[in-house]
Amino acid sequence: MNKNVARRPRFKRVSDFPSIRLTTRDREILSAVCRYRFLTTSHILSLIPGSRQNIARRLQRLYHSGFLNRPSAQMPLRFARQISELVYCPTRKSFRHDEDCCGRTASGNVWNRVSSLFLLHSLSVSGALISLKAGCNRHGFRFVSEEELLGSLPNESKSNRIQWRTTIKSGKTSERVGVIPDATFSVVAITDTGIRSFYYFLEVDRGTMPLHRKTLRHSSIRRKALAYSQTRRGKILRDRYDIPGFQVIFISPAKKRMEGIKKICNEAENGRATSLFCFASEHELDDFFTWYN
Repeated sequence: MNKNVARRPRFKRVSDFPSIRLTTRDREILSAVCRYRFLTTSHILSLIPGSRQNIARRLQRLYHSGFLNRPSAQMPLRFARQISELVYCPTRKSFRHDEDCCGRTASGNVWNRVSSLFLLHSLSVSGALISLKAGCNRHGFRFVSEEELLGSLPNESKSNRIQWRTTIKSGKTSERVGVIPDATFSVVAITDTGIRSFYYFLEVDRGTMPLHRKTLRHSSIRRKALAYSQTRRGKILRDRYDIPGFQVIFISPAKKRMEGIKKICNEAENGRATSLFCFASEHELDDFFTWYN
C-alpha cells in the first residue's frame, strides 16, 4: 500500500529538497525567466518544448533549489481568480548562472517588490511579446527583442531600456515628459525592396490609466499619444538608438476602452490618417503581422 506523500508548499522552499543538476531545458527556462522577468507556467510552455507535466516538475525543482522565485504578489490574484497558475521570476542565483552562459546581467529594479497590479501588467506584456514572436516565426519574419537591439548599440549608448524625453504641447501648455514603452522590438522582413527592419513600441492597457487628464503633468493615454506623436515628428530616436521610424501598438482587452484609445490617438495626430498608431486585442496578436503588414 502506497504511503501518502505530503504536498510541498507552494510559496515556501523546503530545506530537504534534493540537489539539482541543471539540464539543457533547465538552462533554457532560466534564460527565458531572466529575459522576461515574470512568466506563468503556460508562458514557459510556449517558449520551451516539453509536456506540461515535465515542465511543471522542472519548475518545482528550480524553485525549491533557489533558481526561481514565486512572487508573493500573485497570491491575491490567485485568490481573486485573475490568474490560475503559478508565476515565476528570477533570483540572484539564476541571474548568476545566466550571466555565465549568456552575459545577461540584472538591472537594479529586478529585486524590488512589486504590487499585484504591476505583476498582472507585466504578465500581460510578457504574453503579448510571446504571441507576437510566435506570429513572426510562423510567417517567416525575424523577431528582434529590445535586449538584442540595445546590444547592437555603441558602448556609449548602452542602457537597460529604450527610453527618452520629449516636450509635448496642448494649447498654450507645454510639458517635458519621459517615455518608457512597455516593450520595444523590431521585425526583420524580406520585402519587394529587400530586407527591412520595422520598429515597434508596445503599450499594454489594462484600463487603469485615465484616457485624459486636465493637465499634462500627470500620466494618461493622451499624454502617451502626444509624446509618441512628437517623438516621431522630431526624429528623436534616430541618433540615439538608430531607430529611423516606428509604430506604436496599443493592446486592450475591452472593445469600448479601445475605442476611447483610438479617439485619443487620432486627436494626437490632429485627425490625420497616419500609420503611427495601430491597435489589437490580445487574441489578435498571433496574426497581427498577417493583417497589418
